[in-house]
Amino acid sequence: MRHAPRTFALAVVIAGSLLWPARAADASETASTSPAKKPRWESNLSIGGVSEGRLAIVKSFWWFPVPKIVALGLSFDYIYQFLPLSLNVAVSAPIPVFVPFVCAGAGAGLTGGNATSYGGGLKIRLLRKFGLIVEYRKYHYRPKTPPFQPPTDRVSTNYFGAGIAWVY
Repeated sequence: MRHAPRTFALAVVIAGSLLWPARAADASETASTSPAKKPRWESNLSIGGVSEGRLAIVKSFWWFPVPKIVALGLSFDYIYQFLPLSLNVAVSAPIPVFVPFVCAGAGAGLTGGNATSYGGGLKIRLLRKFGLIVEYRKYHYRPKTPPFQPPTDRVSTNYFGAGIAWVY
């Protein structure tokens, strides 16, 4: 009678050790079937220069309807005496660390006029949600002309900059 608790405890340990691999496999199966939340928002800030030798800043917000591949964005830029606010589309290669991308956009300047841009670059992921960005964009814009003056020609400028990119 005195050995009954010891025998019972030993039986529980043996049964638990036999059932544990099955429970662990079941738990990993349910964990792998539940979809992981994929980040869909990204923001970039780069500072560089335009071909006229002046400072330029590009601030972009991106939403990925197709995660890591296709993005729709809003870009607020300061390029050589023009401040365009534009809607953009980008396509990225779904590579984990070095992410090349191409983008194009169209919009209007806050001071008037319209703008289009296209370009591309490379995002380098340093951490899971943080990295660096190097980008090139070609801008075509027509500044607003004062009343009673002939319309100005379209201006073209190249932007090359680098900065930070983060996912949230």
